[in-house]
Amino acid sequence: MKKSAKTAATKAAPKRPRRSKPYEPSDADIRLRAYFIAERRVQMALQGDPAKDWLEARRQLLEEAASQGNRF
Repeated sequence: MKKSAKTAATKAAPKRPRRSKPYEPSDADIRLRAYFIAERRVQMALQGDPAKDWLEARRQLLEEAASQGNRF
């Protein structure tokens, strides 16, 4: 029994690696981390604002994920 040309061609074609989406922390994770950053900032009487706390929280979470190899 012969294999059809189409079946043989699809089996011979190399599979492309899937491109996974880069890890992106959830808003809830960022919000929680930003809260603790703001708490520490206020306790230490440092200048800052919620937008900077949010960006710092996101940066920290991305950095932690990369160091743990969790690049989904």
